[in-house]
Amino acid sequence: MEFEVLPGTAGLTLTRVTHILVPGHGRDAGGTGLTPGGADRCRTAAALHRRLGRGLIVCSGYKSPVDGKGTPWTSPGAPGETFRGVPEADLMRNWLVAAGIGESSIRVERHSVDTVTNLLRAEHEGHFGDDRPVAIVAQAGHLGRILAVVAPRTLRRPYLGVVVPGGAPENPLARPVSRLIVAGLPHDPARAITTATRRAERLWSLAQRLGRRSYH
Repeated sequence: MEFEVLPGTAGLTLTRVTHILVPGHGRDAGGTGLTPGGADRCRTAAALHRRLGRGLIVCSGYKSPVDGKGTPWTSPGAPGETFRGVPEADLMRNWLVAAGIGESSIRVERHSVDTVTNLLRAEHEGHFGDDRPVAIVAQAGHLGRILAVVAPRTLRRPYLGVVVPGGAPENPLARPVSRLIVAGLPHDPARAITTATRRAERLWSLAQRLGRRSYH
């Protein structure tokens, strides 16, 4: 499989990448399965992991603030916590394990609610385990926003993008909303995550009330 690479950190090439980050791409109508686009991300991430032969795949995402689907769900990996439906990260992990990726190579970040918090939590909660370079796997529209707006303000490691084939154009609200979420975030990681989460919840809820945002 050939991979289309989009530049991020200057001079970084795929041969130097160690880890893979897969941001969530929504859930199905019941909140218990991936969207086709989410499965496509997993497929590309699995192929890339096999090509690299090293590192971790970090699956990142709970659900969008405007995704209200699903019944209460708990995970053995998060004792004492109850989620609404199955978090995107757990769904992606299950897909990857079923595809033959070893469980020891997968990390789950199941609390983020949008792209900014995907990257903030993956980076600052220690899911990669080190500071080696990462490839972010997403469809071209989403990846363009990540590389231009989000990654420079959230990651503290070299990064580049790997394009997932297919996918529709992004909602035109997505980029300006991400700019608002990352603007002037606190330097302290915990405060940055809290602030970004609060902003995402408010902005996407407002967009939904205005009839400008729905979610899968």
